[in-house]
Amino acid sequence: MKTLKHLSFLFALCLVFIGCNKEEAALAPSDIEVQYKLPQGNHDYDPALVELNKKYGSFFLYKFSAIDFGATPVYSSSNFGSNYAVDIADEAYVGKVLSFVQKNWLNYYSDGFLKTNLPFKVLLGQNLRSKITPTTTYTVLSSYNQITLNNFSASFDSMTDAQKKTYVNNLHVEFFNFINSRGKLDIPADFLTVTNYTQTGVTAINFYTYGYVSYVVSLQDNRPTRDFLSYIALITSKTKTELDATILKPSNDTAGLIKKKYDIIINYYKTKYNIDLQAIGNAGVI
Repeated sequence: MKTLKHLSFLFALCLVFIGCNKEEAALAPSDIEVQYKLPQGNHDYDPALVELNKKYGSFFLYKFSAIDFGATPVYSSSNFGSNYAVDIADEAYVGKVLSFVQKNWLNYYSDGFLKTNLPFKVLLGQNLRSKITPTTTYTVLSSYNQITLNNFSASFDSMTDAQKKTYVNNLHVEFFNFINSRGKLDIPADFLTVTNYTQTGVTAINFYTYGYVSYVVSLQDNRPTRDFLSYIALITSKTKTELDATILKPSNDTAGLIKKKYDIIINYYKTKYNIDLQAIGNAGVI
């Protein structure tokens, strides 16, 4: 009887080991399918997309699904996928528009900054639009883990220089908005000490005096962050000459606070990240 019990125990033990081995085999990394695979084709621009992935860990995709575009975490209340839509790129234009995007967007940032801040996915599409009002189109939109770029199509060839400049401006502004949405926005500590964000008395006439470059920002919640982003939008979209003639003009910046905050941002990003933000605003489209 003892022998029989002993054999039964050994048999049960073997079954446990076999079960464990099967479970471990099922969890082996080699059995998990990679979510995205590059290259997506055999075009002459595909190696460039592979290289971008190797350098920054981001997938630049010209073939993607509505789920790739609209997916949000289960804990999010975002209706991004319900509010916006996009079509996949015209593959004949990916190389041309990608080169434009690299020269006018990515090349202004250091590799380290891009590796840290680019989203998991950069979707290359066309006809980026609102679902609610389909005639409303966008050059760029971002969601929780992706940035989607428009005009990877014949429409790129019909853009004027002014439209291309706006496209580039929107790329830089949305990039910083995306960084902020991920909780990674780096605002210089000195910048936050210049304006008293709790102070009252700001009006549509005197907001420059308080160091704001947007009156609307002075009325919003989370003013420090919105204030910083409003400076980024101006710096990356206007030449230094244009800024000197407007917001930095002593007759406008009577308290000198705008110039002080401008200098803080420019020097901070040059020193810490080797990024010349004003060079973005100064440049024409390439």
